Amino acid sequence: MSETIELVLPALNIPDNVTQTAAGALKVPGARVPEKRVSLDVALAQDLIAHARVAAESAHAPHSHFHVGAAVVMADDPSGTIFSAANIENSSYGVTVCGERNALYAAASKGFRRIRYLAVSTVDSLGSPLSERSPCGVCRQAIREFTDQDVSVDEALILIDTKDPDILCEVMDIPRLLPHGFTFAG
Repeated sequence: MSETIELVLPALNIPDNVTQTAAGALKVPGARVPEKRVSLDVALAQDLIAHARVAAESAHAPHSHFHVGAAVVMADDPSGTIFSAANIENSSYGVTVCGERNALYAAASKGFRRIRYLAVSTVDSLGSPLSERSPCGVCRQAIREFTDQDVSVDEALILIDTKDPDILCEVMDIPRLLPHGFTFAG
């Protein structure tokens, strides 16, 4: 039986920091992300985490030995297909593709363009700090591409696997994952 719950993603309010110098002011931008209420299908989240873990077992990671699996369900896919994939490394690291992008691109190749849920499992670092389990910068920007341009209404959720038996996953949206993500306004 599926259980859908409402989650509150807390507001983030990190003020700008401005330092005056003889050459002019230096501004360190803060981040302002409003509180957002989103719904989460708990059974689907659990299923996606399981798919991401299985996908990680298929990773080709002979260089880093860092196995990543991802599973995504797209909001614009009426059938709710789960696309899962793993990272595939190459000795020429520029050719390497992360699990998150492989899963997203598999969904995109079928014509889907908006993430509903994206689960990530870095099975080699479960139990480590979030910074060692969350998507890399390239993947964060790729994820941003597949969310609604109006991130204030977008409900795409990123689910990060954890080893804690009492926590299914850590949940965030793209403004919390990539507060200053690039968007092409052209």
